[in-house]
Amino acid sequence: MGKRQSHGDFAGGPRKRQRIVHEAPTFENITTARQLGQLLASRQDPKAARHGLQSLKLFLDELLGQREDHSDRFRILKDYLQSTAPPTSEDEENRVYLRDIMQTWDFASQTNNDNLLSAVVVVLALILKLLSQKLDMVPFGLGVCRTLLHKRQLELISRNLSADKGKAFIISPTLRLLKEAVSFDGGAVAKPIFRARAFTLKSLARNMGIVHIGEQDEEAAKRPSARTNAVLFFLSALKLLPPEAKKELLFQRDVVTALTRETKQDPQYLLVELLSTLRDHVILDDKLPREAKSALLGGGTLMRLSTLYYYRPKASAEGKLPSVPDMVHDFLLSACTIPSCGILRSDFGFYPRGIDPDVTLPTAEAELGIQAWMGQFRNDVPVRNYILSTFLPHLRPWSNVKQSELVIAIFKVAPELFADYFIKNKSFTFDPKLSTTWIGYGAFLFQAVMLPIPKFFGGKSGFPELPPPTSIVIDNVLPLPFNQKVLTRCLAHKSKLVSFFATRILVLAIQKLDSAVKMYRTASQVNRALWDEAARSLVDEFCQRSPGIKEMINAYRAIPEEDILHREAGSLLLRLFYEVLPQVAVIAKFDVSPFLETALGRLSQSRPDDARDLALNLKELENLLAIAGYSPGMRWFSSSDSLALSPFTSLLKVYTEAPQGLELPKVREVLDSVAADHQVVAAYTSHSGLLPLLRSVQTLHKSEHKRLVDLWSFLDKCLMRCASTPVKYCGLMQNMIQEIGVSSDQSGDTGPTSPVPFAALEQLPFVVKNGESGTLQALEKFLPIFFGLLVAAGESKVLLEAVLEKMSTNFAKGPSKLPSTKTSKALLSEASDPPSTPREVVQDAESVVVNGHVFGATDSDITDEELQQMLDSSDSLSVDTSALTKWSSKTVDELIDEGYAISLISLLVSEHASIRKEAAINILKMAGKIKQSEYEEKEQIWLLLSELAETAKSVRLEVDQLPGPIMAFAGHAVRMLKDPLSVLYPKINAFLTRAPVWTLDRLPLFEEVLAEEPAVGEAYYNQLSWLLSYLLAGLRTEQDLELFHKKRAKGPVLERLLALAATSYMRLPLRIQILKLLYRVTKIKGGSTMLTTRCGILSWLDQQKKSVASPSSAGHENEARIYEALKRRVLQTGDQERIAEWRKAQAV
Repeated sequence: MGKRQSHGDFAGGPRKRQRIVHEAPTFENITTARQLGQLLASRQDPKAARHGLQSLKLFLDELLGQREDHSDRFRILKDYLQSTAPPTSEDEENRVYLRDIMQTWDFASQTNNDNLLSAVVVVLALILKLLSQKLDMVPFGLGVCRTLLHKRQLELISRNLSADKGKAFIISPTLRLLKEAVSFDGGAVAKPIFRARAFTLKSLARNMGIVHIGEQDEEAAKRPSARTNAVLFFLSALKLLPPEAKKELLFQRDVVTALTRETKQDPQYLLVELLSTLRDHVILDDKLPREAKSALLGGGTLMRLSTLYYYRPKASAEGKLPSVPDMVHDFLLSACTIPSCGILRSDFGFYPRGIDPDVTLPTAEAELGIQAWMGQFRNDVPVRNYILSTFLPHLRPWSNVKQSELVIAIFKVAPELFADYFIKNKSFTFDPKLSTTWIGYGAFLFQAVMLPIPKFFGGKSGFPELPPPTSIVIDNVLPLPFNQKVLTRCLAHKSKLVSFFATRILVLAIQKLDSAVKMYRTASQVNRALWDEAARSLVDEFCQRSPGIKEMINAYRAIPEEDILHREAGSLLLRLFYEVLPQVAVIAKFDVSPFLETALGRLSQSRPDDARDLALNLKELENLLAIAGYSPGMRWFSSSDSLALSPFTSLLKVYTEAPQGLELPKVREVLDSVAADHQVVAAYTSHSGLLPLLRSVQTLHKSEHKRLVDLWSFLDKCLMRCASTPVKYCGLMQNMIQEIGVSSDQSGDTGPTSPVPFAALEQLPFVVKNGESGTLQALEKFLPIFFGLLVAAGESKVLLEAVLEKMSTNFAKGPSKLPSTKTSKALLSEASDPPSTPREVVQDAESVVVNGHVFGATDSDITDEELQQMLDSSDSLSVDTSALTKWSSKTVDELIDEGYAISLISLLVSEHASIRKEAAINILKMAGKIKQSEYEEKEQIWLLLSELAETAKSVRLEVDQLPGPIMAFAGHAVRMLKDPLSVLYPKINAFLTRAPVWTLDRLPLFEEVLAEEPAVGEAYYNQLSWLLSYLLAGLRTEQDLELFHKKRAKGPVLERLLALAATSYMRLPLRIQILKLLYRVTKIKGGSTMLTTRCGILSWLDQQKKSVASPSSAGHENEARIYEALKRRVLQTGDQERIAEWRKAQAV
């Protein structure tokens, strides 16, 4: 085909688009208001108009951008604005401010001049921004804002906003102008601007989608995109609009959707503003109705916001603004977990939507059983929180810790979503793969299983008529990612971490199952059979989903010896199976003896250096002991190759040699139970069981630790023989009765005798024959103590004397000698003074001497004099003025060890000002002398004395005394600092390095001792005793007492001490110290009244009296008498009228 011919005059010319040249606007410096008026005068010349607007823009930028004083230049603008202001005679609604600029804007619209349209709104926005900073120009700025609300200006605004998306240079400044107008003068015209939303909100949703493409944050910050300005305008409106208008704004669905659509590309400062505004002015706004908040927080909005968890700002923006992931996490936590925020709806816990748990099951379904109506919820769970249900699957809790926290928080407030979430998320299995994803998912599941079961399974006021669906409950106990196959593979995995993770999760799951089953048992009695069937169904489901007991045992066997934490978890898992699912555990026929022997051998041979390792080893031992209690074939009194002693004696050794302050109640319970079952102790109710043996061995352990090593083998043989042939030793006892020729009544003074003394008598000749001198020396110390405590426990004194006499004969044949028969009988007589009950004499908790008074004697009501003898302790820091002259002639060792330093410190509370001042001076001199010496702890003592002297200077000693507790702390601290091994040494040193002057209204180290863990292992009670001692010594005057009842963040000191004394683990000597402190308070003027009206001491004393007088606290009757006597003391020494008024008010 040939080429077509051209026709026409211009056929041969090129057909090209006309070239458009964008010329930069010209400008000139503005020096007078008249010049400014001439530049802005309305003309039909686009170039001249743009020249004037550009000059004004640069003029305004200079006023806004620099910090120098521009008062002269601002005067030019002010004169111009005043000269162009409309006359006051015009109607306010028709006044037009900046008429020349408005006419130029109209001209630009008529001529379609985009550059001029952009320049006008840029200048208007800058003018409003500048005027908002000048209080005297606010009326003019309001006039400009009202001018913008005129119909013509609104049409021009609408035209600018609806410009093509490529003309962001017009759209963006127009949005900036609206933002300045909305926020001007605190939103004075925000509501009128919103009423004109047909113009002002035109194309807002579209404009929120106009972003910079490929630009960096720094460039975006210099020239914000149209989206940035649109979002800032929207947020300004949210901040300043009233609730009704704000509600209508949030119902603009397209705008709300566009608000979060491009958040991943937004600069950091915009996201910070967005999240803070939505949180403070929407979801946390109590005046805003719930439906308005729901309109904002739809599922799509939540999903888009959740992508900000992975937001990473540019390096230049880091550190200048709050973290966006942290802010979005806080926002979503509030939005999803607070009901008033509009998303969270009330649910019924484990009961699905549409199920009424308070109706009875239909008869037809009841015949089929509970599974008939519960089977439908295995694959789908109807929920009330639909928005959250659709939102949760889009989170990645395994890869982001904060998202994991969010999911767990939602599960906690909306339990119905737990099962629903795992049913919908089956893509990720828990097959053991040691990867970061698997570890993250495992940590998330661990937190999920830890969640508690909701009260009443979600019922509002009690257990409903119907139990919750079993499938939902089991999914909460052991979530769907876990099944028998997966968990078995995890337990047998070669990686220690995988196996440990599975063990810990199973421990939590079975504990949660136990809680659920207990709730089933306490549920409604109306459908008891139905609840019982549901409980059985739940246990069956758990057994089908969890590994078998044999797999757990094999996993426990495979744990290395050095993995202490894993061993403790594995033993706890087995123990829980025996306690919660005994019918399953018994099938395995687990022999716990080898494991128990290994654990006992580990503890008997060596102790871990770390206190935490010791605690874990003891926890494992307790778990194995609990399992042994379920095993009838446990061989407690048999020897083995792995243990030098029998399991029972090894356990006795562990209990006896436990560190001071470490309580082992479970071990003691097992020892008592096994000893009674095997007839090792006398079998009658009032006997104290193993206590005589324990106390005698503990006494020897404290005084003759090395000798106790030789004693264990002998004791083990005796105990093994008593357990294996108890009848034999009953026969020996009868033979002994006949041999000494007394009646059974005489032989049995207060009760029968244990077989252990007769076994010892039988084994002693073999020890003598073998020449075991170490064992004989240990027995020389042990037997008198043991026999004396047996007599005190109520065993036959006559028989024990005869046994001891025969033992003396055997000892005479060996290298060691037992005390003579006369001495031995004297020991028994001394120990066997008649007690109120046999148990009281042996237990040190019920036989305590207080200030020379035997606490435990069965006397009648305690008199005032006796109470004073018990509780009115002498001052341990007495004031001795001779120390002012004596200390200078003493060596440093004498100053510290003989108490001269402490005596000098105590003079700071002297009644005489001259003595106090002299003492402060001498303390500084003493500190210098100590620092220059060779004393080992000189630095600590010098620092203590120097800080004490500086603290005393702040008191003005010529007028006031140093507070007593400060003085007492310093004196008691000296005693601790001279011994680096003391339990308070680390804490006192930390206190001294904290500040050079002590705070006078705080009690030193009170919080550290009371609330913090001790710096040395099991030293809590020792530290507490030291604290109470110095508090008692420092409580002297009314001013000192004020420190004890002053209000503090965690409560007044006295109230906290009373709460401490009321705890069950508080030992009697410490309770006595607190009672001494209370007695000291009653001696101070107004102290008894304060205790009554501010501390409720009368009720506290009554409660303490009831607690120690209960049947479970037998032997504490005399402690109850002390409380009664102290109550009488408080009433006698207090203000009778005030106490009477207070009690009357309390009664009302």
